[in-house]
Amino acid sequence: MNQEALLKICCHFDGMPVPSRGYPTDVGIDLTAMAVEQKSHGVFLFDSGISIQVSDGYYVEIVPRSSIIKTDFQMANSVGIIDPEYRGRILLPFRYIGDRDGMLAAESLLQQRIAQMLVRKLEACKIEVVDSLDDTVRGKGGFGSTGQ
Repeated sequence: MNQEALLKICCHFDGMPVPSRGYPTDVGIDLTAMAVEQKSHGVFLFDSGISIQVSDGYYVEIVPRSSIIKTDFQMANSVGIIDPEYRGRILLPFRYIGDRDGMLAAESLLQQRIAQMLVRKLEACKIEVVDSLDDTVRGKGGFGSTGQ
């Protein structure tokens, strides 16, 4: 039997929107920017206002909402991984790439949905250090090695 994961959410701002899906069939659970702090080099940390606990055997990924492209912000670390044991606030690092005042642009995102959580099944693995790997047709061919 496939057991559904449980995501417990603790909200830290009075009256804040509870993270939710836009539609019942959506994959992502939207996160709202509740506060912002400027870091160095155009990076801003948005406080989602929440901390979480997910069922055993799961973890959470944080990704930007696709509409964030309209704001001249991009997620500074591309994707965030929230480990199952982490209980701190979910902070969302975004880099401002626009040409106006970055803090003013960041403040315009407050109370807006800027990222989303994806609940993922944790696939445990063992790590084995070896001296060599099995040969394959591709071998060590990297970027562009397939002619595309």
